[in-house]
Amino acid sequence: MQLQRAVEAAELAQLEAQWGIVPKQHHHLTVDDPFLSSDGQMLVSDGRRAEICYIMHQGTAADGVLLHIKTVYPEGAFRLPTGGIHQGETVMGTLAREITEETGLRVGPEVDLTTGTVQVQQLLGVVSYHMAHQTLGQTYEFATYYFLVQMAVGAVLNPLDPDERICGWQWRRVNELMDVATTLESVGERAPDWADWGRYRAISHRFVAQALES
Repeated sequence: MQLQRAVEAAELAQLEAQWGIVPKQHHHLTVDDPFLSSDGQMLVSDGRRAEICYIMHQGTAADGVLLHIKTVYPEGAFRLPTGGIHQGETVMGTLAREITEETGLRVGPEVDLTTGTVQVQQLLGVVSYHMAHQTLGQTYEFATYYFLVQMAVGAVLNPLDPDERICGWQWRRVNELMDVATTLESVGERAPDWADWGRYRAISHRFVAQALES
């Protein structure tokens, strides 16, 4: 399999021209079934080349960022919301689409409670991954783009896409994200099929915690 470039140089340059130079990380992971191959864990299915992650807050990120959980996840496995970037789709276009599908809110020039508008404030960074899948015998490249987004106090979260299967929300302080990462890393102890997924998802929470506390 020829590896796709998860982080396209021209696209990243365009984003950094808009948002400024951002921190970047790269991680090598060895994974196995059911990660990347079963319901709820098919990260690279349907032509997904990367994902966005939105860090939603209500005015001060340190006071709380939004996590969600889905019906297919192990109990207590709350995490930062993400959404897949498909081939031919832009990073910013994906961000706007995913926020609307998952929260019912929409991206606009400013925060507005009456119109349900949120504001994208910052690109926090990019993490890329080199994932070697033992059973499939393939190596996948993937990436996550992290955006800080502000919503209005009192805005109602109303997922519009039932296929997202979101069943709960949680607000956690930035200084608790490392604990969230630890919980995700250990999810395999009670749900073995989700071990690689939890290890993968923990990386984002550590990255965001570091980015927001620096």
